[in-house]
Amino acid sequence: MDLLYRVGGLSGTEIGEMMGGDYSTVSQGRKRLREKLKSDKHLSQIIKGVEADLSIMKVCNPFCSFS
Repeated sequence: MDLLYRVGGLSGTEIGEMMGGDYSTVSQGRKRLREKLKSDKHLSQIIKGVEADLSIMKVCNPFCSFS
C-alpha cells in the first residue's frame, strides 16, 4: 500500500477501493509499516530497493534497456 501511495501516486481512497478496504485501512497500514521500518533495517533495505526500481521504471521510456 505504501509504495502505491508514494511511488504510484494513488490516493488512500483509491488504494482502499483496489484492496477492498477504505482510506482508514490504508492509513493504518502505512503507519504500521513506518513503525516497523524504524526497527527492521533489512525490511527497510528491501523497501528502498523496490522503490528505487519502481522509480527507474517510472521515468524510463519504453525503449530503455535494463542491464
